[in-house]
Amino acid sequence: MVQMNRLTTVICLLALVSFTSCSGISVETDFDPEVDFSIYKTYKWVDHIEDSQKGMMRDPLIKKHVLSAANRELAEKGLVPAGNSMPDLLIAFHIGTEKKIDVDHYYYGYGRRGYWRGRDVRVHQYREGTLIIDIVDGKNKELVWRGWAKGVLHGREDAPDYVEESATRILKRFPPDK
Repeated sequence: MVQMNRLTTVICLLALVSFTSCSGISVETDFDPEVDFSIYKTYKWVDHIEDSQKGMMRDPLIKKHVLSAANRELAEKGLVPAGNSMPDLLIAFHIGTEKKIDVDHYYYGYGRRGYWRGRDVRVHQYREGTLIIDIVDGKNKELVWRGWAKGVLHGREDAPDYVEESATRILKRFPPDK
């Protein structure tokens, strides 16, 4: 009986790990370590070319959610929109989704007497969303910072919350701590 309880505990832990491995939002960043980010004061969003947009990039509400969250974070960092003047920074974002499959194999067995064996395969299909924010030096047009977030989308209704939280979490890491 003790082995059965241990087996049940192990199975529950494996199931929990498999479900948490494809949930939540992970954020990463990269930057040019030679750049002095303290010199940047103004920014401007780069317009996207409409014909090349696919999926969520075509959705004007999704764009508004990203811009709203990002502008709020940039303002907290002291950056202001450049208006009609030359911006210190050019900022662009990209959104994409991809279908993913997570497969888990479970093998069971216990006891010296009356061996019981079994196996189970669980397939979990989900959609992963990615938001990338690029920050480019306005004078030399070189990429100086990039942040990206990945997370599971459970449905179209998730998208606004996903992009807002992702944009906020990405830009919390800007400017980088060197």
